[in-house]
Amino acid sequence: MDQSIVVAVASSAGDLDAVCELLSALPAASGAAFVIVQHPDPARREVSLGEALAKLTNRPVVVAHDGVVPERDHVYVMGANSILTIRDGRMRVNPSANAVHGPSDTLFTSVAEDLGADAIGVVLSGRGSDGALGIRAIKQAGGATFAQFPGSARFASMPISAIDTRCVDHVLRPNEIARELSHMSRFNSHPQTLPQSQPKVAPTNRAQASAIQIR
Repeated sequence: MDQSIVVAVASSAGDLDAVCELLSALPAASGAAFVIVQHPDPARREVSLGEALAKLTNRPVVVAHDGVVPERDHVYVMGANSILTIRDGRMRVNPSANAVHGPSDTLFTSVAEDLGADAIGVVLSGRGSDGALGIRAIKQAGGATFAQFPGSARFASMPISAIDTRCVDHVLRPNEIARELSHMSRFNSHPQTLPQSQPKVAPTNRAQASAIQIR
């Protein structure tokens, strides 16, 4: 395929483990570009996220720059004090004097608008509800949506908020999300999604997940 699939990932700067688990479980060549947005953390240097991820994946890990076309099997992270979106197949990075409120929603919504049914959004461990509105936008555009199984998340608020939208197709642990994504990337197609009231949950998680699935 000529253009890489873009996977937008929302997570918390306070829980790097979820992102690391996702990336480390991916095959060497998945064919997808991963664009990761994390909530700003004043105690974390901008470059530290890239450094940490680079130790756990063979993929190039770089800070997103304006106008760059995401390349397959690359990982892009949002820089400090910036707004990251996808427009016309390119990353758009605009400076922001203050921490962006809802950076995941901003990225996800732009991905939904730009990629439509090819949009993919993943909400991992994190505080608050950032990503929920964006997940809804991706689902409405016909894209594929994932949320981390809350029982495996250090901070369950973001995944639960996403699940509560009834717009999540897959509720899985990060390594299980990686397996689904690698399949989708290799065949350049989305697996059949399930009804909104029945998000796909890994068999080992079904009993625990019943407490957080949409009623």
